[in-house]
Amino acid sequence: MDENELAKCMLGEKMWKCPVYGCDKILCRKQTLKSHILNQHNIQVGSQPKRYKLYETDNAESIPKTTQWRLKQRNQELPSSETGQSFNPPPIFESIDPSCTAFDSIAPEEIEIPLDTDKGVNMELEDDNESEEEFLMSESDLETSSEEEDNSCEPQVSPEELSSDPPLYIIPPSSTVYHSNISRTEHVFAISAFATRHNMSDTALHDLLQLIQLHLPDNNIGETKTDKIKESCGFDSNYLVYHFYCDKCKKLFAKDTDKCNTPGCEGSRKEKQCKNYFISGKINVQLKEILERDGIWSSIEESRSSTSENISDIKSASGYKKLQEPGGFLCNTPNITLSLFIDGIPLFKSSSVSLWPVYLLINEIAPKKRFSKKNMLLWGVWQGVGKPNMNMFLKPLVSDLVALYKNGFVLFSGQEAVLVKGMLIIATMDLQARAYVLMMTQHNGLNGCLYCMDPGEVVPSGKGHCRVYSCSEQLPVPRTDESARLNALAARQSGNRNEGFMGESVLWYLPYFSVTTSVVIDYMHGTLLGVSSKFLELWFDKKHSSEPYNIHQEMTEIDNDLKNIKPPYIIHRLPRVLTNTYSKWKASELRNWLLFYSLPCLKGRLPEIYLTHFSCLVEAIYLLLQEGINMQDLHRAKQLLQAFVTNVEQLYGKKFMSLNVHNLIHTVNLVELWGPLWAWSCFCFESFNGEIKKAIHGTGNVCRQIFWTCQAQKRVEVKVRQLPPGNKVRNYMQSLLEANLDKLAMDAEAFQCSVKKVPTCMITSHFAEEVKTQLRMWIGMDQESDFITVSKIVRNGHLMYSKVCAKVKKQNSYTIYLERSMNNEEDAKAIEVNIYIMEKITKKVFAIGRLLNFSGPILQRRVPHLQKTVFHGSEHNDVVPAEYLREPLMVINAKSGVYAALLPNKIERD
Repeated sequence: MDENELAKCMLGEKMWKCPVYGCDKILCRKQTLKSHILNQHNIQVGSQPKRYKLYETDNAESIPKTTQWRLKQRNQELPSSETGQSFNPPPIFESIDPSCTAFDSIAPEEIEIPLDTDKGVNMELEDDNESEEEFLMSESDLETSSEEEDNSCEPQVSPEELSSDPPLYIIPPSSTVYHSNISRTEHVFAISAFATRHNMSDTALHDLLQLIQLHLPDNNIGETKTDKIKESCGFDSNYLVYHFYCDKCKKLFAKDTDKCNTPGCEGSRKEKQCKNYFISGKINVQLKEILERDGIWSSIEESRSSTSENISDIKSASGYKKLQEPGGFLCNTPNITLSLFIDGIPLFKSSSVSLWPVYLLINEIAPKKRFSKKNMLLWGVWQGVGKPNMNMFLKPLVSDLVALYKNGFVLFSGQEAVLVKGMLIIATMDLQARAYVLMMTQHNGLNGCLYCMDPGEVVPSGKGHCRVYSCSEQLPVPRTDESARLNALAARQSGNRNEGFMGESVLWYLPYFSVTTSVVIDYMHGTLLGVSSKFLELWFDKKHSSEPYNIHQEMTEIDNDLKNIKPPYIIHRLPRVLTNTYSKWKASELRNWLLFYSLPCLKGRLPEIYLTHFSCLVEAIYLLLQEGINMQDLHRAKQLLQAFVTNVEQLYGKKFMSLNVHNLIHTVNLVELWGPLWAWSCFCFESFNGEIKKAIHGTGNVCRQIFWTCQAQKRVEVKVRQLPPGNKVRNYMQSLLEANLDKLAMDAEAFQCSVKKVPTCMITSHFAEEVKTQLRMWIGMDQESDFITVSKIVRNGHLMYSKVCAKVKKQNSYTIYLERSMNNEEDAKAIEVNIYIMEKITKKVFAIGRLLNFSGPILQRRVPHLQKTVFHGSEHNDVVPAEYLREPLMVINAKSGVYAALLPNKIERD
């Protein structure tokens, strides 16, 4: 591209448009545009940049007079050969064969180095025309002794020292110019991948660049500035948008305006420009980066045609299906929908500064990929003391979403350009954040429920009072979107609270967005951190010791049961004891307690009426977390939650009828609208909050640090796909991106499964006669020499261990649920695997262990997912083909018995 073509890119003063098709980025300077085209699109603009010291590599180039004078001055200061001191000449720039770039290509012993320790180095300088020329080394020079050379260069290094501590590289002789095996672009992105993988600070990255320079020849073009590294990844001034706001009235400044436009406000941007702003990224840019990734858009298109009668995800729920009806936003269009999450997280323990990130998810991406870090959109981050003005903070987001709904963006799927539009349909947040965002009263205020008109009542609680929502025979009137809008509008006009609303939220201006149906209840904050943790306090806190439901004296026994529980590898957090810790349990620990540990540990200790009551919550939440929820499950869950909420007041007292308990009766309606609880819970977002906090180094410009970490990872992934397969830089970058992710990597394929860690040794012990009989039935052979042992296998996306594995002392991933019943043991439901064996020729794998079956649920006609287990004998002599295995079971070994349960879904993991 020449300068004339570049001149056409100027749109106006300080406005230069990128001419590359599909980019259309606007930059403020011509030189910035040149750098952008070179770094992002690898296109050279104009003539090649002038390189300095060309005389060092090209003899035809003349040496500047100033350089000649400096070299002459340096030559005059050189020590003579009679002083006995050695002299090292200036760096030598050799011409080198690009095919020979490593030190390994020349052995140190093949290089004859002339030495003269008595006289040092005898260097005869040529006249002015020759003294500045390069010292060229040829193969004949390397093979010639020092006596045959006119101009010798003898460093004070002995051959023994060269062999024991060789130089990092030796540039071999050649007639061509030396060049690196990797390009500058590969160099930049490899550094970016390393920096983001290890959450490096700017200082650490700068030090790394300086370290790399020490290992490279002089005059290389490797990058030395951290800002340039970030610009190469697209993290330039056009990627981020800074939104400045007035510190006095909390209103956004208009563009190119330093004074606040609010009538009567005297705020100015110049007063506190560095503090009063928040940062956002561009939605269209991030959406394109995600959807143009290999396989993402094609999988979305394939999933549009799939239908499911059961509720297995957002896309199979009634609210989403309504958008697919004729005339709907998703009817025969490539449009997409989004989910939003917003919450505050404390930044430092020693201050009240907090972060408020806003995330977006693409609902059309398959669930297993949807919740991954690389497929999340970070729209914006606010940093400051306290909480932001939500209408001010979210106003740019609403503008971006409205533009996305109306205009969309162009997506390139192969050679085809597709116009894609987007719409927000779900918003998830906890009760406190929801009150700020929707401009409603807090959960302890009048009319705090978003979904009905129940005003609640104030009752005494301890030394104060609290608002509760007691159940009555007559159900409360549901709150509709129309009535909520009228209440919010009336509150804004009057300045007084109206039916729980204190004003009008900016989210009302989103197209087809209803706050009463689109803002969902997060079960992580409400059910787990709210309801479950409260019941732990009621049962085990000594301040309730006079109550019939308090069993704090049983805490030690329950701790022993928790210590004996060995969850499968899918559950990352091992059970913690209750003593001194239950108030600090994480949400994932409370989920495991609610679904699996609570009933086996409480059975026989908590009075039966309270145990039966709590089992209603356990069974209902398990049903709503499944991947395939039918109408019978919804009806059953609704009855259970209604019974649970109604009886909380009778069993525990009215003062514990909090808004979290009240919201349980609205949960089933939201599941019917938008899918299972895991599809819009905050677990994945909270996990990402922890990831971005690792990227924070120091207190300055935290928002920028977070965006850099997220953007660099996505750009590195794009670059990896552009490199050819087998490229060593590509392999290196992939190893950084996929570190600790591919836990199901296979060592070898087998029949109906994959094998991990295939041993080289054969079976040394003899099969029991019972095992031989079953092997003859399954495969027709029973000799030990025909089989090899296998420690673990992969099947149905699950890792299945055996008891011989070393990593099964604290976790039980060897009790496997059977996909179908056995012909000889029809009542067998699972097997405790002692070892896997694989037949050498057919590659068929068999599990050898002990079969077990289920004898009924833990409570009669309740909680069917928790089943009592009974083993078939004491010997591990049962043989099961690998194709019969389905997935690992959760086994709970408590004093009341041994119980087993299947995990409700494959998506939600610790």
